[in-house]
Amino acid sequence: MLESQHAYTRSVTFADTDAAGVVHFSKILCFVEEAEHAFLLALGFDVVSEREGWPIVKVDIDYRRPLSFNEEVDILIEPFSGGKTSVTWSFGVFVDGTMAAEGIITTVRVDGNGKPQEIPEILRNKILQSEQAEEEEGEEAEE
Repeated sequence: MLESQHAYTRSVTFADTDAAGVVHFSKILCFVEEAEHAFLLALGFDVVSEREGWPIVKVDIDYRRPLSFNEEVDILIEPFSGGKTSVTWSFGVFVDGTMAAEGIITTVRVDGNGKPQEIPEILRNKILQSEQAEEEEGEEAEE
């Protein structure tokens, strides 16, 4: 696993399911957001406070199989790219090694008023650390 990847595991609760007994498609995005927040907290940064937040502003997701009550779900999330105020993450949602969903989300760091604010360089570097290392390794291999 790359240094910038984060694995997060949770069980599907009864509250996660709909009348058909499966996880509603929108709830899977909540699982992914939990994984993203766990990743940021593991780096030692606030996720939501009076001063800042990280709302999801763009989503692209493909669903492969339904999730059911009491299944253990593994979410793997990693930064795909970063901008001045945003991070784009790729993710996969798995049950017993089988992909249930995959996609990309973009989050923006905002201040307490919801206005985009620059991601501090130290945080950007921590989030994107292995992405940059991979690019450098690729350039060295080409030489």
